[in-house]
Amino acid sequence: MEIIENQLRKIIGEHQKTDSVGLLYSGGLDSSIIAKIMTSLFPPSSIAVVCVGLPHSYDLDNATKGAIELEIKLHKHFLTMELLLESLQSLKQMNIIHNPVALTIAIPLFLGMQTLANEFQVKTVFLGQGADELFGGYKKYVQLYMEHGQKTTKETMIDDLQTLLDDQIVMESRIAQYFKLNPIYPFLDPQIVSHAQSYPIASHLVRTPQGEVIRKALLRKMAKKLGLSKTITTQSKKAIQYGSGTMKLLRKLVKSNGYQNIPDWFQACF
Repeated sequence: MEIIENQLRKIIGEHQKTDSVGLLYSGGLDSSIIAKIMTSLFPPSSIAVVCVGLPHSYDLDNATKGAIELEIKLHKHFLTMELLLESLQSLKQMNIIHNPVALTIAIPLFLGMQTLANEFQVKTVFLGQGADELFGGYKKYVQLYMEHGQKTTKETMIDDLQTLLDDQIVMESRIAQYFKLNPIYPFLDPQIVSHAQSYPIASHLVRTPQGEVIRKALLRKMAKKLGLSKTITTQSKKAIQYGSGTMKLLRKLVKSNGYQNIPDWFQACF
């Protein structure tokens, strides 16, 4: 993992001469690793850290705790119905959303990038996408590993990474372009991708003597080496649309407009 850590430092450090950099921070393992490296390379005054979510949402609570541990100033951008409607209008005009799942991911990313660009005038934003597909972060990988073994699990992780690159990263890049931001994905660096995929699945998904499977075991080990606390290195993951509360608020909007579910509303209105 030393190779991956050094490469992360190299990628992030390439932007040291930038006046101000941004980070979309959830308080989770992936963004905390990036934040930890950023704080070792940049002066605190040059880092703008933003988390989007409903008050007391999973992500905002974790980001608050993480920011205290990392000694970084966190800007909490509270999600409201008004902001939800504004983001929906903008995303619809951009014509980059083609399914409901993509929309629920795009909303908090849109609002976070908007805040970084408009309130903090940053030009570069760091994001943690790709870590789950590379290091075994999703629950489904555990089931695949237990039922079908390493080969099937590895093939699925590789396919998921390609889908991320082909779909979500393209969408996110369009949003970043809209705000004139340069998105940096440290975990998606080709050398990191190659090195992460060279490890056997049993190194990413580690079985404990009690029969539990620890996801992203290698990444958690690196986080511990970086000095991150057990609170961060062992916390469970929630997808951004759930962790931020976006899904909860969108469902409320959908029902208030007379629809039973988000897919039906999306097909009729988006």
